Amino acid sequence: MDKMLTLESVYFSYSEEDPVVLADLSLDIPAGKVTAILGPNGTGKTTMLHIMLGLLKPFQGVVTVAGKSHKDYSKRELSQLIGLVPQFESIPFNFSVIEYVLLGRSPYLNPFQLPGDLDLEITEKALKEAGISHLAEKPVTEISGGERQLVHISRVLTQKTKILLLDEPTAHLDLENQNRILSLLKRMAAHGVTTVITTHDPNAAIFAADHFVLMNQGNIAAEGELGEVITTENLSMIYKTPIRVERTTGYTMVVMDKMEEHG
Repeated sequence: MDKMLTLESVYFSYSEEDPVVLADLSLDIPAGKVTAILGPNGTGKTTMLHIMLGLLKPFQGVVTVAGKSHKDYSKRELSQLIGLVPQFESIPFNFSVIEYVLLGRSPYLNPFQLPGDLDLEITEKALKEAGISHLAEKPVTEISGGERQLVHISRVLTQKTKILLLDEPTAHLDLENQNRILSLLKRMAAHGVTTVITTHDPNAAIFAADHFVLMNQGNIAAEGELGEVITTENLSMIYKTPIRVERTTGYTMVVMDKMEEHG
């Protein structure tokens, strides 16, 4: 397996007084694949993404990106290599869609430098890849939640990064927009972009991912291919509720199982 990003024996807490969020966590992210990281709230999924990005620094352990330690990159170099779509992102100004997406070119511009023709061309291509070219002149505040998530992804696409991190990209979206976003991520991986998503939804992960990681209490409970990781036993243990994995020819589906009634 070619590795694009590696965490080795990573420990992290937000302060000396706070409990450890990640403890002795080691993980390899395969290059050019979609990796889905699953687990309940509070297991450290978002924290791990922020460590991959370089936004947070572990107090112990090594993070390697494209064969080099995080410490060997400047902030600008990392922003050209890794992009993040957070779960929640407020937009402080009333940008049009194309103005906001164009901000993704910032890592390639000097201070006070205006975007040029190439930046605009890359931005228009990102909008087209996301299927939202028709929204280019519309204010971001006037589009739907699903459309806004595609706008956030388009902004990261304009960074032309080799690694794309997405925190709960389909949360609170209807099925149509979930399908649009997950299909886009699969297309990006097909073009060689290493993609990491966090999700609570095993079925969304099954639809989009090639590689699966289950997190539990700040560490990796299982990692590997679909059949190895997405099992009735693993999911029931992680989510602490009865879950059943159904498999038919070429298809896997996760369903909630009935809980035993007492009393």
